[in-house]
Amino acid sequence: MLKVNEFERDLDGANIGRYDTVEFSEKSNAQFVYSSMDDLMNNLGDLQRMIESFIHEQKLRLEILEDYSKGNNWGIRQGQRRIEKNKSDYRIRNNYGGYITSFVTGYLLGKPLTINHDDMDDLSADDEIQAINDNNDLDSLNYELGYDASRYGRAFELHYRDEDYNDKIVLIDPKEMFSIRSFKVSNELIGAVHLPIFNDTVYPTVYSDEFIYTLKPFAAGQYTLAIEGSKPNPYGKVPVVEWFNNRYRIGDFETVIPNIDAYDSAQSDTANYMSDLNDSTLVINVDSIDAFMENGGMQAVTDSNVVLLENGVNPSGGTTQGKASYIYKQYDVAGTEAYKKRLNDDIFRLSNIPDMTDDQFGTQSGIAIQYKLIGLKQIQVIKENYFTKALRRRYELIEAIHDDLNETVIDANKLTFTFHPNLPQDVWAEVEQYISATGEISQETLMELASFTDSQKEKERLENETLTVDMTDEQRSQLLGGVVDEQDETASVTE
Repeated sequence: MLKVNEFERDLDGANIGRYDTVEFSEKSNAQFVYSSMDDLMNNLGDLQRMIESFIHEQKLRLEILEDYSKGNNWGIRQGQRRIEKNKSDYRIRNNYGGYITSFVTGYLLGKPLTINHDDMDDLSADDEIQAINDNNDLDSLNYELGYDASRYGRAFELHYRDEDYNDKIVLIDPKEMFSIRSFKVSNELIGAVHLPIFNDTVYPTVYSDEFIYTLKPFAAGQYTLAIEGSKPNPYGKVPVVEWFNNRYRIGDFETVIPNIDAYDSAQSDTANYMSDLNDSTLVINVDSIDAFMENGGMQAVTDSNVVLLENGVNPSGGTTQGKASYIYKQYDVAGTEAYKKRLNDDIFRLSNIPDMTDDQFGTQSGIAIQYKLIGLKQIQVIKENYFTKALRRRYELIEAIHDDLNETVIDANKLTFTFHPNLPQDVWAEVEQYISATGEISQETLMELASFTDSQKEKERLENETLTVDMTDEQRSQLLGGVVDEQDETASVTE
């Protein structure tokens, strides 16, 4: 039997599937460790168990996180949420996951990062780095890697040489790759497994420091492994870079998924209420139900969602008066809206993302706004540290293959990476404060700060204006192509 307050949803029903939110197992984000890749390739049964665990446990988590990043929230879509099947059953999905991921990634990588070489005299290395960046469109790739790290907690890039021996760096879907790390305290990367699927067939490739192994393709769900071939790894290191989002490889919105599910549920319940209100049951008191039914009223009652109540006698002996009214749940507008606002506030607060819809954002002082952004600043520091490690490994791989092939030397340890947070700033207020403090700023700097012009163009225009002012009429005429204004010539003759 349903208990009080369980009439809206079957909270007691053991026979109806119900999922209020998502919970991931510990294995869904565990790192795979082994003694060495040589040992692992000699024990393919252990590799098979890793692949099975990745596909059945880790890939499910990644697919659910991908759904939330696209606004296709998993929790609200599952199970039967209304007891009565003829009632409204809205499944409103609010794309908080996509908003959080886009906001954080755009903030950190919306502006391309800059790479500086400590050895200013080594122009060949700078040119080679720029050529690699342009050839691979690394600004866009960095953003995509940051986006994957934000939603999955991890991201992967793969290095190889194309047929023209150019350095190539590509994005790999985290749902198709996992890394293997040493079980020693160093926890260094010793291998990676790529599992692309085409036409329900898995084509596995295993990367180690020394070899690249091609395994025999197998049908999804049938994990019989066999080495089909191998070739030397020209990098001398695993040609894969894993980008960590943080220490625990957790996505930026992953911890607030229960809050997102609760908000989806609250919004859906509100929509269900509004729809059900239109279909409320009408109660009519009549003197005789039998007489009403005899006159064709039965079909009318059925079609019109009406309940009939027969008039009776009250305690005083009088007859109760006939009346009509609706049966519907009372909607606590203030309480419901306050509940949804609390959920919305919690989502932003717990994910450390500023709520740009906050009315106080535009009225607070600069320092107050900085305090509102302090959580985002902490995320920025953590991400920059892990992303810098990934970027350095990227150029270590490039350095390794260049050394092996006696090409342009790139010393990854001499590279510095600078991130430029993409957030609106009142630069001119800073300029005014700086000048007020007796600071001096060059005209070129001021021109660079102006959004309506380009500093180089402005310098050329100023030089041309100065040159024109100092010219004689004849020189000015020659500069303009030898054309002299007829009115000026006529005026000279008259004089």
